[in-house]
Amino acid sequence: MPNSPTSNVNKQRWMSKVPDIDRLKLIDLIWPGVHNAGMDKKAPNYDVIIGNWTTCQNDSFAWQLANGARAFDLRLGYRPGTPKGEYYFHHNGYQSHRVLDELIDAVNGFLDRNPDEFIILDFHQLRDGEQDFDYRQFSNLLVRRLGARAISPQHEHMTVGELKAASSQKRVVLAASDSVELDMEYFWNRIPHRWSGSRLTDISALRQHIVRTLDTPRFGSYLWSLTATSYTFLGGPVDIKQHINDWFHSSRDWVTRCSIISTDFFDESEIVGYCWVANSMKAVSQRG
Repeated sequence: MPNSPTSNVNKQRWMSKVPDIDRLKLIDLIWPGVHNAGMDKKAPNYDVIIGNWTTCQNDSFAWQLANGARAFDLRLGYRPGTPKGEYYFHHNGYQSHRVLDELIDAVNGFLDRNPDEFIILDFHQLRDGEQDFDYRQFSNLLVRRLGARAISPQHEHMTVGELKAASSQKRVVLAASDSVELDMEYFWNRIPHRWSGSRLTDISALRQHIVRTLDTPRFGSYLWSLTATSYTFLGGPVDIKQHINDWFHSSRDWVTRCSIISTDFFDESEIVGYCWVANSMKAVSQRG
């Protein structure tokens, strides 16, 4: 697709290439998101049959970052151990055998190479069913390993330019459900997800859900995630890349009305390029 918006976009550094992005706040950006990022086809426990219903992405965290993803929908479980337990990624209890340390390593490595990109780690689910979850250890681990990169929730109204001027390191939003054991100096409030409300959503129902969501008034600016995924009982995730490319095309207004657009197999569509274009348009509109 030589004329696609992504054909001329460096996906590893697309945010730093948005003209005038320094004028925008993180809460005003349009983010290409990955639905259930810890469940991918290259994960150690990937199974072709079961994976048809549980796998949502094509490759690892590092690969997703390199291909333009900047907002990660994450579901963690906890396995107690001695002296420390392990935090693992899952989809409704099915484990990919990817662990939290892999994500942290990927983020640190990526930002070492691309210091002016920004990343949202949206820990949407911190529990696996009824199993216990050690929130305090989770918080301590994130603060110890990503604290130097974490943007304080008190700075959510700063522009990208102000954030860059204030620190050459702080590029990560850590968002999680409220818990007294999370260090709120580092963790933003839980990011609301707008999904269809049904695990089985055909394309028509998904379109109606998106229209209904975008037509619902929102008061103020904040991060929120639109879940643009479609599932059927027999087929699992539906290939909707052509619909994503149509609905969020830069010539329409849907993309500019979004915050995080969370999709399955995000790299198969043009969503990164459309977000680049939408953010460029939004930034230019902020010129005095």
